[in-house]
Amino acid sequence: MRITILLLALALPLAAQESPLFPRFSVSGGAYSGRFDTNVRIDPDALAGEGTTVGFERDLGLEKTKQLRQFRLQWRPFARHELAATHFSSSRRGFQQIDREIVFRNESYPVSALVTTAFDLDYASLTYTYWMRRSERDGFGITIGAAGLSLNASVIAQRPDFTVTASERATTDVPVALGGVQGRLAFSDRILGEASVSALPRVTIEGYTGRALTANARLEYRPVRWLGIGGAYNYFRLDVDVAQSDLRGSIGMRVQGPEAYVRFAF
Repeated sequence: MRITILLLALALPLAAQESPLFPRFSVSGGAYSGRFDTNVRIDPDALAGEGTTVGFERDLGLEKTKQLRQFRLQWRPFARHELAATHFSSSRRGFQQIDREIVFRNESYPVSALVTTAFDLDYASLTYTYWMRRSERDGFGITIGAAGLSLNASVIAQRPDFTVTASERATTDVPVALGGVQGRLAFSDRILGEASVSALPRVTIEGYTGRALTANARLEYRPVRWLGIGGAYNYFRLDVDVAQSDLRGSIGMRVQGPEAYVRFAF
């Protein structure tokens, strides 16, 4: 107990010396109202032929908006070096009668079929930022990193005049490398702003060929030095072609929306 009290006594003065813009460590959690636009094509396992490009929200009735929880950790082990990790996930369901024939992997779904769809998304990223400029009032940094996107889609269809149910599932993990910039600005001692943008130009990684863009802007109020209450707007876009031995097709996805969050900074 005495050691714990001593460590806290030593840590608090150090935390007080850190700029509010550049805490040594912070953790934040927020409610993210994500708006989705998802277009997927899964080709048959046979080499000939392509699947149908399907708008999951438009064609299959998947939820267009979903309340997400987003978590973020930041750690600055040295004055100009910062590591950050972000995670969010979503699980959406849809039910709709389709108005055209759809080929999804090895199954063909006829017109007027009643389709039940599930689409699970899991996103995690790890980034490193070098702060080229770092002061009490502002900062500018170069960011590099990687993100992992795990997608799991299933489609089940029935037609009243058929007794056969067609179903298919596709799972993939998309690697995304990112590079970009980040800026921070203290409008006052209690109001802080932050913006970042990262992109992946069209490259091929492990059977995936495509591009990605992620960006966010944040405005935060600090009633006390270690507590932040803020709002943000997040944007993520991915366009990728998949050419693996067990899965071929394309994925186009956009997720964007506002976020309200709380941050604890030390």
